[in-house]
Amino acid sequence: MVLEIVGALLTGGLVLWLVFQPIVAPAPTNEPVEPEPAEETRRGVALLALKEIEFDRATGKLSDTDFETLKARYTDDALLALREEEGQERRMAAADPDQLIADRLQTLRSAKAAGAAVPPSCPSCGPRPEADALFCSNCGSTLAAAAFCSSCGSSLLPDSRFCSGCGTARAA
Repeated sequence: MVLEIVGALLTGGLVLWLVFQPIVAPAPTNEPVEPEPAEETRRGVALLALKEIEFDRATGKLSDTDFETLKARYTDDALLALREEEGQERRMAAADPDQLIADRLQTLRSAKAAGAAVPPSCPSCGPRPEADALFCSNCGSTLAAAAFCSSCGSSLLPDSRFCSGCGTARAA
Protein backbone atom coordinates (compact mmCIF):
# COMPACT_ATOMS: atom_id res chain seq x y z
CA MET A 1 0.00 0.00 0.00
CA VAL A 2 2.86 2.41 0.77
CA LEU A 3 4.34 1.62 -2.64
CA GLU A 4 1.04 2.57 -4.33
CA ILE A 5 0.89 5.90 -2.45
CA VAL A 6 4.49 6.73 -3.36
CA GLY A 7 3.80 5.83 -7.03
CA ALA A 8 0.65 7.99 -7.06
CA LEU A 9 2.53 10.92 -5.54
CA LEU A 10 5.37 10.60 -8.05
CA THR A 11 2.91 10.37 -10.96
CA GLY A 12 0.95 13.37 -9.66
CA GLY A 13 4.16 15.38 -9.21
CA LEU A 14 5.30 14.50 -12.74
CA VAL A 15 1.94 15.57 -14.19
CA LEU A 16 2.00 18.86 -12.28
CA TRP A 17 5.59 19.54 -13.41
CA LEU A 18 4.67 18.82 -17.07
CA VAL A 19 1.66 21.14 -16.85
CA PHE A 20 3.36 24.08 -15.12
CA GLN A 21 6.86 23.85 -16.63
CA PRO A 22 6.00 25.84 -19.82
CA ILE A 23 4.43 28.56 -17.71
CA VAL A 24 7.30 28.85 -15.24
CA ALA A 25 10.16 28.57 -17.76
CA PRO A 26 9.00 29.02 -21.37
CA ALA A 27 11.27 27.63 -24.06
CA PRO A 28 13.20 30.27 -26.02
CA THR A 29 12.13 30.71 -29.63
CA ASN A 30 14.72 30.84 -32.35
CA GLU A 31 12.38 32.39 -34.90
CA PRO A 32 13.59 35.80 -36.12
CA VAL A 33 11.21 38.59 -35.31
CA GLU A 34 10.40 40.67 -38.38
CA PRO A 35 10.14 44.36 -37.48
CA GLU A 36 6.96 46.14 -38.46
CA PRO A 37 7.48 48.84 -41.07
CA ALA A 38 6.62 52.36 -40.03
CA GLU A 39 3.02 53.14 -40.89
CA GLU A 40 3.62 56.82 -41.57
CA THR A 41 5.59 56.25 -44.74
CA ARG A 42 4.02 55.42 -48.06
CA ARG A 43 6.18 52.31 -48.28
CA GLY A 44 5.14 51.20 -44.79
CA VAL A 45 1.45 51.59 -45.56
CA ALA A 46 1.76 49.54 -48.75
CA LEU A 47 3.76 46.78 -47.03
CA LEU A 48 1.30 46.57 -44.15
CA ALA A 49 -1.58 46.43 -46.62
CA LEU A 50 0.12 43.53 -48.45
CA LYS A 51 0.54 41.71 -45.16
CA GLU A 52 -3.11 42.30 -44.24
CA ILE A 53 -4.53 41.09 -47.55
CA GLU A 54 -2.39 37.93 -47.35
CA PHE A 55 -3.81 37.28 -43.89
CA ASP A 56 -7.35 37.99 -45.09
CA ARG A 57 -6.92 35.57 -47.98
CA ALA A 58 -5.52 32.87 -45.68
CA THR A 59 -8.48 33.22 -43.31
CA GLY A 60 -11.01 33.16 -46.15
CA LYS A 61 -12.13 36.78 -45.84
CA LEU A 62 -10.87 37.68 -49.33
CA SER A 63 -11.54 35.92 -52.62
CA ASP A 64 -8.68 35.00 -54.97
CA THR A 65 -9.68 37.56 -57.61
CA ASP A 66 -9.93 40.37 -55.04
CA PHE A 67 -6.61 39.28 -53.56
CA GLU A 68 -4.86 39.43 -56.94
CA THR A 69 -6.31 42.87 -57.68
CA LEU A 70 -5.32 44.30 -54.30
CA LYS A 71 -1.93 42.60 -54.38
CA ALA A 72 -1.10 44.17 -57.75
CA ARG A 73 -2.20 47.60 -56.52
CA TYR A 74 -0.27 47.53 -53.24
CA THR A 75 2.79 45.94 -54.82
CA ASP A 76 2.92 48.79 -57.34
CA ASP A 77 2.53 51.33 -54.53
CA ALA A 78 5.31 49.72 -52.48
CA LEU A 79 7.68 49.50 -55.45
CA LEU A 80 7.02 53.12 -56.41
CA ALA A 81 7.64 54.25 -52.82
CA LEU A 82 10.87 52.23 -52.66
CA ARG A 83 12.07 53.76 -55.93
CA GLU A 84 11.28 57.27 -54.69
CA GLU A 85 13.13 56.64 -51.42
CA GLU A 86 16.09 55.20 -53.32
CA GLY A 87 16.13 58.23 -55.64
CA GLN A 88 16.04 60.60 -52.66
CA GLU A 89 18.88 58.71 -50.98
CA ARG A 90 20.97 58.92 -54.16
CA ARG A 91 20.31 62.64 -54.51
CA MET A 92 21.16 63.18 -50.85
CA ALA A 93 24.37 61.14 -51.12
CA ALA A 94 25.47 62.85 -54.34
CA ALA A 95 24.58 66.39 -53.27
CA ASP A 96 26.73 68.66 -51.17
CA PRO A 97 25.29 68.91 -47.62
CA ASP A 98 25.82 72.67 -47.58
CA GLN A 99 23.87 72.99 -50.83
CA LEU A 100 21.01 70.85 -49.45
CA ILE A 101 20.79 73.09 -46.38
CA ALA A 102 20.88 76.23 -48.50
CA ASP A 103 18.12 74.88 -50.76
CA ARG A 104 15.94 74.02 -47.77
CA LEU A 105 16.46 77.46 -46.24
CA GLN A 106 15.60 79.11 -49.55
CA THR A 107 12.39 77.06 -49.76
CA LEU A 108 11.37 78.04 -46.25
CA ARG A 109 12.20 81.73 -46.83
CA SER A 110 10.29 81.87 -50.09
CA ALA A 111 7.28 80.27 -48.41
CA LYS A 112 7.43 82.88 -45.64
CA ALA A 113 7.73 85.75 -48.08
CA ALA A 114 4.83 84.52 -50.15
CA GLY A 115 2.68 84.07 -47.05
CA ALA A 116 2.35 80.36 -47.85
CA ALA A 117 2.02 77.74 -45.19
CA VAL A 118 5.38 76.60 -43.90
CA PRO A 119 5.73 72.98 -42.76
CA PRO A 120 5.26 72.66 -39.00
CA SER A 121 8.34 72.45 -36.83
CA CYS A 122 8.89 70.27 -33.78
CA PRO A 123 10.78 71.96 -30.93
CA SER A 124 13.07 68.93 -30.53
CA CYS A 125 13.20 67.35 -34.03
CA GLY A 126 12.98 70.39 -36.30
CA PRO A 127 10.84 70.89 -39.42
CA ARG A 128 8.55 67.99 -40.30
CA PRO A 129 7.77 66.86 -43.86
CA GLU A 130 4.04 66.57 -43.22
CA ALA A 131 2.40 69.93 -43.92
CA ASP A 132 -0.86 69.13 -42.11
CA ALA A 133 0.62 67.33 -39.08
CA LEU A 134 -0.59 68.21 -35.59
CA PHE A 135 1.95 65.97 -33.83
CA CYS A 136 5.59 65.15 -34.60
CA SER A 137 5.89 61.83 -36.44
CA ASN A 138 9.24 61.22 -34.77
CA CYS A 139 8.71 62.00 -31.07
CA GLY A 140 4.94 62.61 -30.81
CA SER A 141 5.06 66.09 -29.31
CA THR A 142 2.54 68.74 -30.31
CA LEU A 143 3.56 70.88 -33.27
CA ALA A 144 2.99 74.60 -32.98
CA ALA A 145 1.70 76.12 -36.17
CA ALA A 146 4.17 78.73 -37.33
CA ALA A 147 2.62 82.14 -37.98
CA PHE A 148 4.20 84.74 -40.24
CA CYS A 149 3.42 88.35 -40.93
CA SER A 150 1.58 88.83 -44.23
CA SER A 151 3.43 92.11 -44.83
CA CYS A 152 7.10 91.42 -44.10
CA GLY A 153 7.25 87.63 -43.58
CA SER A 154 8.75 87.76 -40.07
CA SER A 155 7.72 85.08 -37.66
CA LEU A 156 5.04 86.08 -35.17
CA LEU A 157 5.11 85.17 -31.51
CA PRO A 158 2.14 83.00 -30.49
CA ASP A 159 0.53 85.60 -28.17
CA SER A 160 1.47 88.76 -30.07
CA ARG A 161 -1.14 91.08 -31.57
CA PHE A 162 1.36 93.02 -33.75
CA CYS A 163 4.32 92.06 -35.91
CA SER A 164 7.63 92.73 -34.17
CA GLY A 165 9.30 93.42 -37.54
CA CYS A 166 6.97 96.00 -39.13
CA GLY A 167 4.25 96.71 -36.53
CA THR A 168 1.36 95.49 -38.70
CA ALA A 169 -1.66 94.22 -36.76
CA ARG A 170 -1.90 90.46 -36.74
CA ALA A 171 -4.81 89.01 -38.69
CA ALA A 172 -7.44 87.41 -36.49
